[in-house]
Parts: sequence; C-alpha cells; structure tokens
Amino acid sequence: MKKSKTAVMALFSCLILLFMNCGVLFAAPAKDAKYSVDAEEIEYDMESGDGTAAGKTTIKHDGGTAVAQKGATFNSKNRTGHLFGGVTADHGDQHMTSQELFLYTDKYISAVGDAVVVKGDRKLEAPRVDYHDDTKFAETLGGSARLSSADGSWLTAGKITYNMETGLANATGGVNLESIPRKLQASGDNAVYDDKETGYIEMIGNAKATQDGNTVTGNRIRITNTSGQNTMTRVEGNVRIVLVPRENRTEINSPAFGEGAVMMADGKTDFNPEHNLMDRVAGNKSDTEEQAA
Repeated sequence: MKKSKTAVMALFSCLILLFMNCGVLFAAPAKDAKYSVDAEEIEYDMESGDGTAAGKTTIKHDGGTAVAQKGATFNSKNRTGHLFGGVTADHGDQHMTSQELFLYTDKYISAVGDAVVVKGDRKLEAPRVDYHDDTKFAETLGGSARLSSADGSWLTAGKITYNMETGLANATGGVNLESIPRKLQASGDNAVYDDKETGYIEMIGNAKATQDGNTVTGNRIRITNTSGQNTMTRVEGNVRIVLVPRENRTEINSPAFGEGAVMMADGKTDFNPEHNLMDRVAGNKSDTEEQAA
C-alpha cells in the first residue's frame, strides 16, 4: 500500500513538472475575465498565485495582451505583475510600448522607460505614463511629456494629464504647442487643450500665440473652435498684439485672431468689435452693437 501511494505521488509530481516546463500556464481565471501567461519557462505557486516567467512572456487578460521580451513576475489571483525587457501592450485601439510595465490592478498600470501610448491618431510620450483603464485617464511623470496627432500637431510640457476618451488634456510646466493645419504656434506656463472637432486651446501664464506672423501675448489666451472655420481668440491681462501689414501676409483672414484683428491690421483702426475698457466706462456702444441696432 505504501509503495502504491509513493508511485502515485511520483506520477503526480512528474505531471506537474511536465505542465510547468511546457511554458504555458492557464491560471485560475476570474468569472468575468480570462487570464493566461505564456513563457519559455514558468515557476508557479498554485496556492498563492505567484509566478515568475523567463524569456519572452505573454500575459493576456480581459481582452488585453502584454508581451515582454525578458520575462515577468505576476500573481494570477490579484492580476498584478511586472513585465520587463522591452514591453508592448494592446487593448482595443490602444497600443503601448515601454521598457517596463507594472500591473498594480486590473485597471491601473504604469509604463516606465520611453513610454509611448497610442489611441486612434493621438500619441502620448514620456519617461513614465500611468494609465487608469476604468476612467481612460493617462498621466505622465518624469518630465519631457509630448502629446501629438497624426496631422503633425504637437504639444510638449513638463507634465500632461490626458483623458483618452474625451480628448481633454491639461499641461503644466513650460508648455509649447504647434498646430500644423492652422499654422499656429503657442506657448505658456500651463495649458488646457480640447482636441474635439469644436475644441479649444487655452494658454495660461506668459501666454503667446503666433499665426502667419501675427502675434498676440497676454496673461491668458483662449482660442476656441480650433478645428472649425470660425475660430475666435480671447486675450486677458497685459495684452499686446503685433500684426503683419497686408502686403507682408500670405493669408489675410487669419482665423485665430478674428475679424477685428484683421481689419485693424488693414488700417481700419476705428473698427471696435467689442467694448474696450474706455467704452465701458463712458457707456459707448461698440461698432458691432451699433450695426445690429
């Protein structure tokens, strides 16, 4: 009886060893999501769920796939892990590359080392990007952040937080922006950028915007409807406008600076599209209001 029991245990141990050396581990999946690890070599504790994978490693979970070139540590029960040695990850239309990938929960990850996150035609780059899948919220760390689009437009800053679902970005620390289709450059201490079709750009603190040689500076510059034809600009605080004369401009109707700026550049200095400060004090009407009356 003792020999038989020993033989059975030995056979069971051999089966376990064969299973582990085959390089594929299907850990006990949650009811709502499939989970698997595929690697050249895997050491796995079935009781704790802890595992170590060597060589090229692929982890799949809830429709997402992450591939590391040099291995990973993971826990199949709480879905945590650390992939390293050049990592790529894909989930739906999102693609991520980095030197390392940390899986804190099934909804919260960090791409570390030359991190690049791509969704649709938008690309976010930084030394580190933290991403929350439940809110689609990405945050850069480590400085030198860059958000760019397929049309060549880009925004750089010390830090960028970006909602990858709504397209709203907040940038802080030496912000610079260039919109290629609109021939627009802008800079400021901070910025809010909404990249929807009828979105806006708002530069805050030491703000400056230039288009077709025309330049406006102020404490705050807000350019609305950036993707449309009726672009409008609002400037607040220490406003200064430098306009290029008609003969030196390649395009007269510069949309980012509005109709009033263009008319003033053409010598129509009596045109006043909105109340200025003196008009408000004196109770005078603007030209726009008089025309409407």
